Amino acid sequence: MKNKLIKMEGIKKSFNIGKENELEILHGINFDVNEGEFVSVVGQSGSGKSTLMNIIGLLDRQTSGYYELNKVDISALKDSELSSYRSRKIGFVFQNFNLIPRSNALKNVELPMTYAGVQKKERTERAERLLEIVEMKDRMNHLPNELSGGQKQRVAIARAMANDPDIILADEPTGALDSKTGRTVMDLFHKLNEVEKRTIIVITHNLELAEEATRIYKMNDGNLEEI
Repeated sequence: MKNKLIKMEGIKKSFNIGKENELEILHGINFDVNEGEFVSVVGQSGSGKSTLMNIIGLLDRQTSGYYELNKVDISALKDSELSSYRSRKIGFVFQNFNLIPRSNALKNVELPMTYAGVQKKERTERAERLLEIVEMKDRMNHLPNELSGGQKQRVAIARAMANDPDIILADEPTGALDSKTGRTVMDLFHKLNEVEKRTIIVITHNLELAEEATRIYKMNDGNLEEI
């Protein structure tokens, strides 16, 4: 039986709590992800999917409801513990790559391991291995401005795997890419899921992209349903 990595029950998120303009964005979300799954959350702009992503990724906390990540009750963690847990458990891939401009591909992939206190030799070896997995080892000494959009995203995916996270959380990972390059990036996610056994969650507005996952959730006006 597969380990349940994410268990969310009745997740609500409100802003401006206690004020006249209080606004509830998420209206009692139930969401679960098992180890080794490829799951997508699809929804239009304003549907609440970014708010949900921030809670899944431990960048924000729910107002109410229960969130368990790999058997740990997230609401029981202090902010400092939350930050440490996030860096170990979740690897992020963003639409705009978020690479450090003055660092080459290898250094960008090493960065999360530097913060995690991994020794230089070990992190360099691991970064090279990860770049090899995403077929970017031959570009490891190149700066981001010397790479194409697709190559930048491959480096970003390698960086997301640096601390061996439980989950890779990808926010519109092909949003800044042309369709052909986007296809290459999605093929890489499938490879990571099927060969490397990575658990992947893709957040997107693109239904065609979402349909590549094995399970699809649809976000609409702060409500989530599996389709």
